Amino acid sequence: MTEFSAGHTIETPHYPVGRRTIALTDHTRADRLLGIDLWYPAESSTAERSTYELLPGIAYRAAHAQHEPPARSGQFPLIVFSHGRTGMRISYAFLCKALAARGAVVVSADHPGDVLTDWLLGNNDDDRTNEINRVADAHFVLHAMLSGDHSLPVDVINAIDHERIALAGHSYGAYTAFATAAGSRGVAAHDRVRAIVGLQSYTRSMSDGLLGRITQPTLMVVSTDDRTTPPEIDAERPWALLRSQPTWRLDLEGAGHHASSDIALYAELVAHVPNVPAMVREYLEFTASSSEPTDGRSWRELLAVQIATIWAFLQVALDMDPEEGLAQVQRLEALPGISLRRRE
Repeated sequence: MTEFSAGHTIETPHYPVGRRTIALTDHTRADRLLGIDLWYPAESSTAERSTYELLPGIAYRAAHAQHEPPARSGQFPLIVFSHGRTGMRISYAFLCKALAARGAVVVSADHPGDVLTDWLLGNNDDDRTNEINRVADAHFVLHAMLSGDHSLPVDVINAIDHERIALAGHSYGAYTAFATAAGSRGVAAHDRVRAIVGLQSYTRSMSDGLLGRITQPTLMVVSTDDRTTPPEIDAERPWALLRSQPTWRLDLEGAGHHASSDIALYAELVAHVPNVPAMVREYLEFTASSSEPTDGRSWRELLAVQIATIWAFLQVALDMDPEEGLAQVQRLEALPGISLRRRE
């Protein structure tokens, strides 16, 4: 096993963070198996650091997340995260563990049929099948986290505040969040969702009616140089149609489609590994090159801006600490290269 280090954390943690990897089985859908990762505020930081395996034989050790320490006592909001097309549940580990370090239980599940290995091996599903499965996956994960499942650790389940539930996702994962909250393709809207975060969202397959049904407070994060979900195609229409209160929109000048993922880290690590399949190396290099941040910010600094905005939004939308959330807004608005718009 070739193991690297993730380097320094995005920001100073407020809490120690634990991570657990679990398999959940949905017996109502032909025993569909979902691999999930949990990040959560931990009781202490004495456990060994967690390791993420990117490819067989290639892994990196987390900058902060610990391997399976007990969950911290208390009640924390739940954030269910959905990866983008060709993504993986760990493709946003920096973002997920940073939100856990601020005080949230974060769960990210693979969507079988739409993960990287499915696409590399030609086993991917068509768009309609993926959209149906993604919404059903989100419902299943929400049910498991809120109602319990024998595979889930009791200490983490007991740390969830059932009144503060948010959905978040990147690209096609943002579709998953929006469609789960609004109801789609015969699946009813989930009535426990209190806030939505869409990162570089894929929205073109959503009807005006679907977007108009969204009543939960919503944050859209938009990269102005996004060539996969260009703002003029995937951001302007939902921004015009969403009527939830509040609705926020963060525009990142010069950023690309993967500004919220760990792709830049993967490209850095794989550059030092011999014998990586050319297809994988080319995919990572191309994806990372199309998402290089501008205005003098590194990918870590750009991610830090998004994390701070997401948390400020959740502090307001979930009524955790609205005063601090709005104070953070003022600090964000003073930063160069970003635009933060709000409809309260």
